[in-house]
Amino acid sequence: MGALLGALSSLCVGGSEFFGRRSSLVTGVLAVAVVAQGVACLASMATVVIVPSAFVVDDLLIGLASGIGVGFGMVLYLGGILRSSSTVVAPLVAVLTVVIPVAYASVVDEMPSWLVVAGVVVAVLGLVLITTGVRAVGGVRAGLLWGTGAGMAYGFGLSVLMETDGASGSWPGTAQRFAGFLITVAIALSSRTALVPCRGTRMWAALSGVLGSAATLTYIFAVQADPLPAAVTGAMFPAVSVALGRVVFGDEVRRSQGFGLLLTLAGVGAVVAG
Repeated sequence: MGALLGALSSLCVGGSEFFGRRSSLVTGVLAVAVVAQGVACLASMATVVIVPSAFVVDDLLIGLASGIGVGFGMVLYLGGILRSSSTVVAPLVAVLTVVIPVAYASVVDEMPSWLVVAGVVVAVLGLVLITTGVRAVGGVRAGLLWGTGAGMAYGFGLSVLMETDGASGSWPGTAQRFAGFLITVAIALSSRTALVPCRGTRMWAALSGVLGSAATLTYIFAVQADPLPAAVTGAMFPAVSVALGRVVFGDEVRRSQGFGLLLTLAGVGAVVAG
């Protein structure tokens, strides 16, 4: 169940990134992030009345800490894509998003089996191959720098969610998105940029937020069910991002990246089987 929910979370992340990028192309990154985080917070709060959710202070604090990481991660991620390409930024973020939570789960829970370890290594190698398969295009260095920062922020934000309890339901996700919203608003105000995207792009930003909320909730439920498989499948969103980047935005995708994707899927299969 953890692997399945993690995969669903990846699909939601890829969809959220697609709508966020589409809006960011014609308006400011921070404006898109503010709206997306705000809508995600409201959507998560709405699910509290649907999903059984106990008000647990410790889990709320964990959600807030996670939101700090995710908030900065989202801004750095979109900023990196605009300065480079999803084929550079997304795989790098995915590598760190796999390695950091898996390492955290191994420390606080128990050492995984050799099959799981081998699967993680193969998956990471596949993601690295996707990254190094990019030709020398403008903005590669910027993409690597922004992608590294985003990956570390996301890795922290996703790792701490493993400490939440299933009884808290949607509250940790709501707290996470609330913290992310405050961070993006503060950054937007300090940089004196618009807080709302221009007309014609607001719906895209809102849809990004809805899918972002769904990604958070499914990931929380996934890591609560089975942390290691969830951490790996939850980081497979580059497959969605790269595919959408190629089809919709015309990003370059080489054969070596396709081979890297196959390695990644094989690694995920080994993790699930282990």
